[in-house]
Amino acid sequence: MTTPDGAAAQAPAQRKDATARPARRGPADPVRALMHHHQNLCAHAVDALEIAAGLEAYGVTDRTAARFRHRDVFSLAEELYARVPRAEPDGAPAATAESPSTPSPGRPPAPAGRSRSVRGALQLLPGAVCLATVAALASSDEATPLARKAVGTAGVVLLALAVRLAVRTGPLRLRHHEPRTRAAALWICWTAGYAVYGDWLLGQLLTGGPDLPAAAPRPAVATAVALACALAPAAGCARWFAVR
Repeated sequence: MTTPDGAAAQAPAQRKDATARPARRGPADPVRALMHHHQNLCAHAVDALEIAAGLEAYGVTDRTAARFRHRDVFSLAEELYARVPRAEPDGAPAATAESPSTPSPGRPPAPAGRSRSVRGALQLLPGAVCLATVAALASSDEATPLARKAVGTAGVVLLALAVRLAVRTGPLRLRHHEPRTRAAALWICWTAGYAVYGDWLLGQLLTGGPDLPAAAPRPAVATAVALACALAPAAGCARWFAVR
């Protein structure tokens, strides 16, 4: 029989145990509900970075990811990418995590590989267009000034389109169209323009120019080619930092 003194002695011990072992709140698997809610996004994503971009588009932030026991959105996207099976190439729905389908040995993950190859080609496209434009201008030395100007204008337009395609896919794309991102894009264009035409403009200013509109801008060809070819390694670095 427990005496009143013994009961009084056991009560603080029980309260101490309750304090040391707090009751676990929430479901045992908090990611499961999010996994079912974004089933289509996770099943058709080619990598965890695409899932992270989709989650951020739906308003999931690092604070939201903390409620799912993850340090940030990218860590949460990696778990979703690992747990949700990929959709079939013919558009069939992917199996759920509770009843995963066994992949057939004759079905390699070809869509993901093709998608990465396409994105890699798009990121290499600006460098290729810039090199082709430089080669075309070099081979048109005997052409009329009007023809050279037309070749240069066409090359600049094609280069702008190629850069637009490269930055709209993969890790370099803007996920939130906010004033800050627009300002950052403007500063990037200003810096790139100064890197290409800055030396010519400074030289003209030091000699009392430029004499517009007669003065023809002379770009730094090597700098322009280097910047155009730098998009591919920049995308690789952005992906590496985002995943890790």
